[in-house]
Amino acid sequence: MKSILLSGIVSLTSIGALTAAEPAAAPPAPKMIFFLGDSITKAGGYVRTIKDEMGKLYPASPPQIHNFGHMSETVSNLSEAYHPGRRPCVLNWIDQVLAEKPDYVVACYGINDGIYHPLNEKRFTAYKTGIETLIKKSNAVGAKLILLTPPPYANPGPPFPEGTDAAGRAALFAKANAEAEIEAEKDPNKFGYRSAYQYYDHVLETYCKWLLTLDGKDGVSVVDIRTPMLARIKETHGGDAIHPNGTGHAIMAETFMKKWPAIFAQAKAKAP
Repeated sequence: MKSILLSGIVSLTSIGALTAAEPAAAPPAPKMIFFLGDSITKAGGYVRTIKDEMGKLYPASPPQIHNFGHMSETVSNLSEAYHPGRRPCVLNWIDQVLAEKPDYVVACYGINDGIYHPLNEKRFTAYKTGIETLIKKSNAVGAKLILLTPPPYANPGPPFPEGTDAAGRAALFAKANAEAEIEAEKDPNKFGYRSAYQYYDHVLETYCKWLLTLDGKDGVSVVDIRTPMLARIKETHGGDAIHPNGTGHAIMAETFMKKWPAIFAQAKAKAP
């Protein structure tokens, strides 16, 4: 198997101790954990921190951790018109990796899957279908799938009028989407990673809400990294609104490790 090992090129901030488990009391470690995702995963920051913490948790037999993140990747198999070459899709190559039968697969997709366009049922369905296919493929080889919600797009767009309630926000968002869809139909190059729809983070919010409904179903665990990142959104990104910086990666890793004991306990309880 040709593995793309984590590079650890992101400079991380200290996030303190992520687990309180004593190594002597820790259950046997998983043997292999594979990470899938786009350029955020490929950067390696949160993956490297998780690897370090797993080493502390299981010092006698730390799991093999492999980073299979790919630049620009999606799970929806969609791509904006002006992207330099069609975006790769994880589903086109994942079978050869899953043939190695990892214990766990951690996947972080979504930021690219709406292709920076307004909310659209066809694009949303493509994302859902891709996630559901990934679930089936992981289950088929006995791998426990852990889905990370998409990180925020760190530009919320123009604020809605002060005092707008939830229903009003939904109506304004729907109106903005409809108008933007007309623009996109007229000009295929209107939206993309260089010119994202102004309320793209609201699109990702919709994707996240759906993803969270999968937690606990079909052997899937979902880790909500969006909420803690939003709470510190002024700290989590630097160069652009897409890629988290060291602080953002640290929050992703910390959030994952906080949920890891429950995920691992549940998987061991269901093991034959």
